Amino acid sequence: MIEIIYDVSTLEGSCYIEVLPDKNKGECWNTSSIFFTEENFGYIMPAFEKCYKKFDYFAFNEIDTDTWKMIIKELETMKQYLANNPSPQSLKDVLGFPFTYSEEEFMENYDTNIKQLISMITEFQSWIDEKSVSTKFISVLGM
Repeated sequence: MIEIIYDVSTLEGSCYIEVLPDKNKGECWNTSSIFFTEENFGYIMPAFEKCYKKFDYFAFNEIDTDTWKMIIKELETMKQYLANNPSPQSLKDVLGFPFTYSEEEFMENYDTNIKQLISMITEFQSWIDEKSVSTKFISVLGM
């Protein structure tokens, strides 16, 4: 499933990207955070790399809400591209495929994965908008 994980108690292991609606407080697995599997975050990582040049997948990234506005726009561009029935071969120009097998697995259930990814991006945009009202920073806590 390509989805956001809201319940920290459902996480197994530690291979997740945490998005915290605040500055990093030195703790991980916060109940106010949302989580992505490495693979699911990897699909949208190009938006972060484009809009936040200091983005580090392995670090704690404290991103201000003005930068998040740019990330939301880039995610919208990505979502619109996906909604326009792109050729499967063109996806690697837009999405991130974090593992050597990621692209192949994505293509095996292409239509379903496109729909789920669009849904995940929409949900993430809404979450960011909602949290941006009450905080000046949203942190991406990497691996």
